[in-house]
Amino acid sequence: MFDVCFTDPRLLACVAHVLGDFKLSSLNFRAALPGHGLQGLHTEGRPVTGLASYQVCNSIWLLDDFTADNGATRVVPGSHQSGKAPGDAMSDVRAAHPGEVLLLAPAGTVVVFNSHLWHGGTVNRSSAPRRALHSYFTRRGNTQQLDQGKHIRQETLSRLGPAARFILDV
Repeated sequence: MFDVCFTDPRLLACVAHVLGDFKLSSLNFRAALPGHGLQGLHTEGRPVTGLASYQVCNSIWLLDDFTADNGATRVVPGSHQSGKAPGDAMSDVRAAHPGEVLLLAPAGTVVVFNSHLWHGGTVNRSSAPRRALHSYFTRRGNTQQLDQGKHIRQETLSRLGPAARFILDV
């Protein structure tokens, strides 16, 4: 049931635009529980500048609505081009950034972004968890966060087509 999170052609086109040749690095779940969820602004990978340097790309599959009250992800547009980590520019990465934007959207939305973009969860002030899946991709030459070949079940491998196996690097 999770295959769509790494095989959807629209998603793959977005990731290819950012990375060129890539593979899935990991597929994760995150639930910002009531009263929790605040993350300092961060990036995946080191700060870089320029298209040829980008190493990672993320997608967030919204399982619940992302609202201003339930811990929506915040991003700082353009920060992926700064060549800086959030801690290089801010004294407190958990504080609000003047240029941040909340990703507000209904459940079922998929958000794709360059993972060098400064991003982080906000506090969930609602009474219910805010849930999402993250499909995280890396350039083909990089090590995966989760070695798919080491952990994939034979029954899963046998039902996947060549394109899905290529994306998983198995």
